[in-house]
Formats: sequence, C-alpha cells, structure tokens
Amino acid sequence: MSYGSKTMRELISNLWKWTVDRLERTTIVVYKFTVPKQYVSPFGFLGTLTAIVFAILGVSGAFLMFYYRPDVELAYLSVQEIQEKVPFGFIMRNIHYHASNFMVFLAILHLYYQYFSGRYKIKNEVLWVTGIVLGVLTVLEAYTGYNLIMNQRALLAVNIGMGLTYSAPLLGPSVAPILLGGGLFDLVIRFYALHVFILPLIMLLLAAVHFPRALVIDFPIISAVVGVIFISAGLFPAELGIKFDLTRGIVEVPEWYLTAIYAFLRSGTERFTAGALLPLLFVILFLIVPFVDKSRKLSWRDRPFFTGLGIASIALIAITTVWGFYVDFTKETAFDQLYIEPTVFYGTIGLVTLASFYATYLYMSRMRRPTRPTPTKPVILSPRASANIILVLLVLIALAAAATFYTYSVNLPNHSMFYLGISFFLFGLLLHVYRHALYTGERLRAQREQRAETIAQ
Repeated sequence: MSYGSKTMRELISNLWKWTVDRLERTTIVVYKFTVPKQYVSPFGFLGTLTAIVFAILGVSGAFLMFYYRPDVELAYLSVQEIQEKVPFGFIMRNIHYHASNFMVFLAILHLYYQYFSGRYKIKNEVLWVTGIVLGVLTVLEAYTGYNLIMNQRALLAVNIGMGLTYSAPLLGPSVAPILLGGGLFDLVIRFYALHVFILPLIMLLLAAVHFPRALVIDFPIISAVVGVIFISAGLFPAELGIKFDLTRGIVEVPEWYLTAIYAFLRSGTERFTAGALLPLLFVILFLIVPFVDKSRKLSWRDRPFFTGLGIASIALIAITTVWGFYVDFTKETAFDQLYIEPTVFYGTIGLVTLASFYATYLYMSRMRRPTRPTPTKPVILSPRASANIILVLLVLIALAAAATFYTYSVNLPNHSMFYLGISFFLFGLLLHVYRHALYTGERLRAQREQRAETIAQ
C-alpha cells in the first residue's frame, strides 16, 4: 500500500471519529443503522422501506415544485407542461406518482406485518399508535397530491373532501373555510401548502418518535424497490386526464386507496357516516388493539381471534375497494352508472367479512401446532460461480443502461424508465450476490481455521 493511500485512509478515519464524537449528544445517534451481511426478510423493515420511498417522493416533488403553479386555472396546464416540455419532467412526474402509490401500499403491508407478528406487544404501544397516525397522514398526503393536477378525477376527489368536511357535525362548518377556503381558487393553494409543507412536517416529527432505535438499511432490497417503482412507471405511465370542467358529467373513480370510501358514498349512505365515521371506526379498531390484546402470545398461530379479525379487515378492504371500481355502463345517466344497490353492497360486505373471520378462527383454533421446523441448508455459491453471476449481471446492467439512454434519446421516456428500473433491480441482485459471496467466504475461512486448530491440537 502506498504512503498516500495510507494517509488518506487515516484522514478519513479520523474525520469519521471526530464526526461521531461531536454527534454523540444529538438525536441522530440514537438510531443504530444495521447493514445486513446476508439476506434477511424485508418484512421486518417495511417501515424503513416506506421511509426510503418517502425520501424519493421528497426529491421528485422538489423537482416538480420548480414548475408547478398552484393556481386553479394554471395547475393543469403546468402539469401538462411538466409532462410534455420540461426536460426529465415526464420521468419525474411518473416517479412521484408511482412512489406515492408504493408508499401507501408499503405502509399497509407494514401495518399488517406488525399486527400479525404481535410486535405491538413488546412495549411498542407508542410506536404502534404513531404508526397508525402516520398511515392516515400518508393517505391524506397522497390525496392532496393527486388533487393538485386539477383534472376531472381530482375534481371528484375535491368534491368528496369538501362534502365530508362540511357535513361534519359541530365543527364541520367552522373548520371547512379554514381548510378549503371560499372555493376552488383558495382550495388549490391550501392543498398545495398541506401537501408540500404541513403534512410532510407532521410526518417527519412523528417519524422521529415512531422509528425504532435499530434500523435495517438493506441496499439490495432498497435498489430492488426503486427498480420496481421505475418499472411500474414505465409500464403504466401516469395519465394527464381531462382538465376539470364543472359542466361535464364524466364518470371517474378516485385512486385505489380511496375507492373503498367512494363505494360507501355511492351506496346512498349518509355522507359523513360513509366517508368519515366508518373509516374512523376502522382506524380506532387498530388503535386500541395493543390495549385489548393483553396475552403474552406473539405468533399469529396462537391468537385465533385477533388473526381472524385481521383477515376479516383485509377482506373488508378488498371487497369495498373492488366495489369502488364498479361502474354499470349499461345505464344512461352518470348517477345510475355509479349507484350501488345498498342491499347487495352491504350484504356482500357482511357475508365476506363474517365468513373470512369465522373460517380463519375455526381453522386456527383446530390447527395442530407445528413442530420446530427443520433448518434448511443455505445455498452456497462457489467463488467461481459468484464471479460468473456477477459478470453476467454487470453485462445485463450495462445493456439496460444503454437501452435507457437510447430510448430517452429517441423520445420514449416510458421505455427509458422501464429499462432504468431493470438496471436498479439487477444492481440490487448484484449487491446481494456480492455480499453472499463475501459472507460465504468468511464462513469458509472460519471453518478452515477451526479445522486447522483441531488438527494442530
């Protein structure tokens, strides 16, 4: 090793120690970041993945802020300009849109993994409650974001939100003017402030309390998740839609995470009950779980009642979400096309949720407890096989990167996002193979050293 490289390593080491020493009294060192040396299931750190996607939203959203105009007449035109004229605008908007959907999806997965694994029992009530609140804020953040485009779909969501706010008893008429203003002109700037500043700030403050001290930073999984976001954006580009027109009766449905509420509204149920009270009861149900489930059993196999309750809630979300997408185009008017017969709607909900709860509870109660599973033998790649796989992945990444630049140069941005996503996904796989090779090498060396010591003795 040369003298210059040794000096540089010492300088970096001293700088790192100095920084850690100076940060020892700050809140940032409370968290312990763990980079796993081998594959671990991503279900255990879905919260971290959700935070990574939130960071992607922040970066892409900051780019969009340079060009977006929070004005009722110019909002749609500014998004159209971003998508069609601004360099990299089409890509950034699609990344932002699909990352928003992924964040909601990951937050839901995170919630149910924590629920079924009983993590809220290990003195994690504060983390659980703040997590539920963060989940609600995540949906509100996504809701305010896609309304900013001011197309017909956004107008539907805006009308629903305004109706729910004004229909709220007691405080509704007083709070509505503060949140919504006097009409669409005021509403856009208020939603813009909520989306880019107020809600993210509250979420960051809650995250400081919600995050556990041990955070897993798994770079291969993170790269794969980013790749999936890009691939989704390439395969399903975000549509611009039709500019809002109060005189046009176009049939629209909101985003998938709001169609459940939309289904209740379309069944003729009173507006506040359907759009606010029922979702609130659903949220309260999850909030009180840690204070009701006091047993010491953690596994979902040992908690048939709460496991059945969780499965029933998933069935409820699924069936109402599907109903929210239902449109009967055989009818003539938009009202008749969107109307859902309440008897059939609530009958389906009751049948599916009760059947799922009963079937799960009955099965879990009668299920024989599994014996200790036989440990599976890990797959061990030889150094030669690992090197060959890494070489192939490097070639594929290079080809995907070349396809990314080529498709963007010929004005095919959606293809460019797809190939870039493939690059990220393959890069994550490469990192995994590389760390697996390092971990396997360390194990083989340790075994050889132990064998040598045994022979020497």
